[in-house]
Amino acid sequence: MKTYKKILVPTDFSKGAEAAYAISRQIAYKFGGKTDFMHVLPTSEYLRDSLKKVPVAVDPEQDVIPEIVKEAEIKLKSVLEEVDEEVRGKIHIGKNRKPADSIIHYSKDESYDLIVMGAKGEDRSLMKRGATTLRTLRNSKIPVLAVDEGVSPGDIKRILLPTDSSQLSLTALPHAVALAHAFGAEIALFYVMEMFGGITEESDFKPEEHEKEKIYEQLMVRLEHYLQDRNPEGIELQRSEKSFLDSLKAGVGASEKFIPLKTVVIAGYSVHYEIEKYAEKNSDLVVMATHGHSGFAHLFLGSITEKVVQNLSKPVMTTRPTETEFERAEKSSIGMVTFNPLP
Repeated sequence: MKTYKKILVPTDFSKGAEAAYAISRQIAYKFGGKTDFMHVLPTSEYLRDSLKKVPVAVDPEQDVIPEIVKEAEIKLKSVLEEVDEEVRGKIHIGKNRKPADSIIHYSKDESYDLIVMGAKGEDRSLMKRGATTLRTLRNSKIPVLAVDEGVSPGDIKRILLPTDSSQLSLTALPHAVALAHAFGAEIALFYVMEMFGGITEESDFKPEEHEKEKIYEQLMVRLEHYLQDRNPEGIELQRSEKSFLDSLKAGVGASEKFIPLKTVVIAGYSVHYEIEKYAEKNSDLVVMATHGHSGFAHLFLGSITEKVVQNLSKPVMTTRPTETEFERAEKSSIGMVTFNPLP
């Protein structure tokens, strides 16, 4: 099973950023990891531009930055002291005009396993994600978990894993399993039968009744193929006698758990809309694969994930497929789910 030993928690010390603290500690406890905290300062050039209107000559390097660094260190140490020694890591202060870039580069250079951050920091706009969080979710090669204010570890009991049935979309599965293991949650594998036409188009035919059993079986075949082909840390699919209700065995020995796996198949004209609609009422966390080495290389992994991340008012994790996973998917002998939307 996937583990998270090195966890980075970026913070601007706002209430929004604090939402990530308890979640990161829970994950660190579960996997015997350490939680490090990071704060990003503006660059000297940015401060110099900002201070041009000040009537008194001020040198950012000598007069401003040392004081800002000292204040940031005090705040970071104060945050770290609230973390139990068992999972307490270190602090780091970055310097970049764009905080997300500093977070992304530092997490990659230091080989972190996971970034946990507030959905919004000091940004009080009406957007569901702050600019720094959104940029980090979009561009980080390290998995990113964005936590909304007011969410505690005990709130995460239902994890939604959207898939278009591709092997690339299933690369998010090991992360969903690891988080389900950490929080004692169940997983819902979610597939949208995309109908073509207008959303207002009237029809008495309900394709989900006609095709969902067939699609469910195809999804299980592709899930089995993914698990056998990649053997992601010993996760095993356990089929039950009842369709749509299975389980995933994860962990070994004392840590072994059977995680409930529910498969949900619905019909809709807009995939991202159906994901958001279902997630708002039926999930506590959404885990999705995002785009890879060639930008929005795949419809589901690009534009769909992007829209869900922007609009969903629930915690969300994005994970980018690796170059190896892209290569394996391209060579895979198994295709995607097919269905006939006509009666």
